[in-house]
Amino acid sequence: MSLKPTSTGWTLAFTVLLAVGLSLAPLPEKFRPLPSLRQEGSLGPKLVALALPASLRGVKAPRPPADTLAPDAPPSALAEADTAVNDTDPKAGPQVGEAPAVPGIGLEELSAPTLAGALELEALRERMGAKHVDIELNCRKARADGTCDEDGLAPFMKALGDLRSDARRTPVRVVHLGDSLIASDYITDVVRDRLQERFGSGGPGFLYIHRLASAGRATRSGTASTDGWKMERLVDTHWPKDRVGWTGVAFSTSGPAQGTRYSVEGAREAELFFLAQPANGAVQVAVDGKNTQRIQTRAFGSKAEAAFARLKLPEGAKTLTLTATGKTELHGVSVESGTPGVVYDTVGLLGGMAEVYLRAQPQAFRAQLKHRKPSLVVLMVGGNEAFFLSRERTTIEEVRSQMKELVSRVRTAVPDAACLVMSPIDAGVRTMSGELVTRRHSAEVAEVFREEARTGGCAFYDTLAAMGGEGSALKWLESGLMLEDLVHPRVRGSNLLGHLFDLALQRAFARTHPPRVPGTDMSGLQNATPALRRTFESLARRESGAKLRVGIAQLGASHTAAHYFSDKVRDALTKRFGDAGRGFIAAGKPSTRLEAAHVTRTLDGEWTVEDAKSTPASSAGSIWGLTGIRAVGAPGASLGISFCDGCAEDKNRQGRLDLYALDASGAAAPDIIVDGEAIPPEAPPPEPLTQPTVRIRSFPVTGVAHSVQVKVPEGGGSATVLGASLEYDTPGLVYDALGLPGATAFTARDMDAPAMDAQLTARRPDLLVFWYGTNEAELPELDANGLRQDYAALIARMRKATGAECLLIGPTDRLAQDAEGRWNEAPSLAKVLNTLPQVAKDAGCAYWSARAAMGGERSMQRWQRQPVPLAHTDGVHLTSQGYAVLANAFVKDLMAAYESTKKGGEPTASAAGAP
Repeated sequence: MSLKPTSTGWTLAFTVLLAVGLSLAPLPEKFRPLPSLRQEGSLGPKLVALALPASLRGVKAPRPPADTLAPDAPPSALAEADTAVNDTDPKAGPQVGEAPAVPGIGLEELSAPTLAGALELEALRERMGAKHVDIELNCRKARADGTCDEDGLAPFMKALGDLRSDARRTPVRVVHLGDSLIASDYITDVVRDRLQERFGSGGPGFLYIHRLASAGRATRSGTASTDGWKMERLVDTHWPKDRVGWTGVAFSTSGPAQGTRYSVEGAREAELFFLAQPANGAVQVAVDGKNTQRIQTRAFGSKAEAAFARLKLPEGAKTLTLTATGKTELHGVSVESGTPGVVYDTVGLLGGMAEVYLRAQPQAFRAQLKHRKPSLVVLMVGGNEAFFLSRERTTIEEVRSQMKELVSRVRTAVPDAACLVMSPIDAGVRTMSGELVTRRHSAEVAEVFREEARTGGCAFYDTLAAMGGEGSALKWLESGLMLEDLVHPRVRGSNLLGHLFDLALQRAFARTHPPRVPGTDMSGLQNATPALRRTFESLARRESGAKLRVGIAQLGASHTAAHYFSDKVRDALTKRFGDAGRGFIAAGKPSTRLEAAHVTRTLDGEWTVEDAKSTPASSAGSIWGLTGIRAVGAPGASLGISFCDGCAEDKNRQGRLDLYALDASGAAAPDIIVDGEAIPPEAPPPEPLTQPTVRIRSFPVTGVAHSVQVKVPEGGGSATVLGASLEYDTPGLVYDALGLPGATAFTARDMDAPAMDAQLTARRPDLLVFWYGTNEAELPELDANGLRQDYAALIARMRKATGAECLLIGPTDRLAQDAEGRWNEAPSLAKVLNTLPQVAKDAGCAYWSARAAMGGERSMQRWQRQPVPLAHTDGVHLTSQGYAVLANAFVKDLMAAYESTKKGGEPTASAAGAP
């Protein structure tokens, strides 16, 4: 008989008994293989849990952790975090839906696309048990009586307030120092993007010469064009002593020339961080391939020190190239837009700790930090300190001493800046038996950091508590939000941490900076049910294959007249529901804004284009076209409108072309030519006209592209043309854009009601979209009650005439410059924002706030200052790109409500966002 199985069995039994005995013994935790056995509770269930697989106990097993635990992420771990399928796979992790916008948590002033992402993260937060934790402000400056004169974030919040009020002409800079959680920039890019969206972008900020790791996300750096750079970091065993400041990394060369390249689109300022040393070295600067300047890096004296050189970036620059020769050491480059806004610098060192940043040369640390002139310095370390504490490689006293010294260095270097200390996040470890347990000491380190922040006059943010407290890392692992090392969050988990920190900052700002425009400006589509019930039913039938037409008519001012918004909306809806034709085009002058829709207009001879805003109604009656426009042609003049120039031909498509004109006593009967063929004149009316009358003539057409030409005969009177429309006899959607620049709801009210209603009825709308309010906001003496009554009456009248449902779009943000060039809110913006939702409610309409979709307060200013501007400098109108962004947001919200009602639910009022 073989003794091998028997001996093996005894060995296994002895090993198990030894493990259990050591785990129950009064030993330090690191020597206990199964630490959970000494925790409170019955021993039996714990032994069963260890002996039986989770599947046999009805428990979902967590993902297996990595075999080893490093004090910080190796490059491979960062690469896994960047490419993890769990971040994009909808089946991985918790199922996330939309969460309602909760007032007061900091979601204000986000544009529709950003708000949509924030709401998804809010839903994730609720599922994970993460929490909104307020920043502990503490006190940075006390009065003589001991009360606080200035809290820890006061300088930063004042700087942001000055940005918002347009009283600041320089950037508000943040310097964020951290460990590997910051190296990937996933946490901080959420914070950066949202701060820049709320307060304007000052550019990308500080960037390294090249990426710090060969794997993982390439971010916050240039791209080295050569491979001869020598990289030395403060985290290295032999770190660069007496040379590097808080930037933490030195890139040097003493041999062949080494180069790096940056994208600088939208930037106007750049600055090189380097070491001035007693050796010959130089940096050749080139912009878009052309040499612009040469910087000598030789020190004036015998001592090496941190130095800086401003780089010239002409307007329109796209790339910046640096080529180092001789003995040269570079630390990085800052790239900024040169406009007021937020600049958020991040330095994340793999293995970073307070002790690591204390390795920086004190004078260089102070010089570099002082040179950046930050309004806020954020310190986010602690994870590696907790790891070393668990391995008894440091003591809590050393951790305290190091954080105290780091806070002191920051406060000394930039005494006028705010500072904020963040706690480490939760983490886990795998024991010798494979058991997953919470890593010890994270909470202990967090408490030490809290105390040192308070003592040092810095604010404190408890990231551990926001994450969900101790044990949350295990839950995050099971849900796919943590890497298997149980130390580093995946992309989605990092985004959630950035989301929570951003909202905490926003809440802190809101406590001292109330809205400049009082009132509530709700985001998303409001009151879609029951206001749009029939429209959504028609869309659902059309989508299911029913052969029907769905008509939408949008009435408004210049936002509508520009066509950029309505073109995008029309394109999106017709792609889904079918294209039944371009709809109505007003008579008028040639316009490049119509080219995108393949529409052209021509005027030959003497024409006068009049509008209801600037022409007295008494001059020729008060009858206008649907847009408030009419074109009056003298004898011999001709007018043309062409549809679908350059469209793909479909010779069998049937449709009709309608011409809208004004008949009046003494007016000429114009010659009409459709697709090159003269149309026989109509018989004269049986009785002479006693007053001007709208006449709509309809002509059957075949094909896709069509044109109508109106010629005023010689020797007679004038002729008045209002516009033309083209529709096909195919199922689909028609979207009319009926806008008059400068118009208000009062303008539409004063136009001849029977004539307007008759024209609208001819357009057969299922939905009327009203977009007035932006120009009303500029009226200093606006009567809000009058607006509410007259606007609601106008809508009720048009709904009665057409049988259509209705949707109101609120105004965009509107600003005006004062005598000193500062931007202020339009004088009646608050009245309009508070009145229009009431108008919608009175009239039974849905409501959508364009201003809220832009991002709310001061969004116009932020849109003006985007690298690709989304708004014009007049503070009123958007660029074509801005209208496209806004249209995407509107369509997403409209379709989100439509989808919700298709499923039988109530449509969400949350912004669905834009791509």
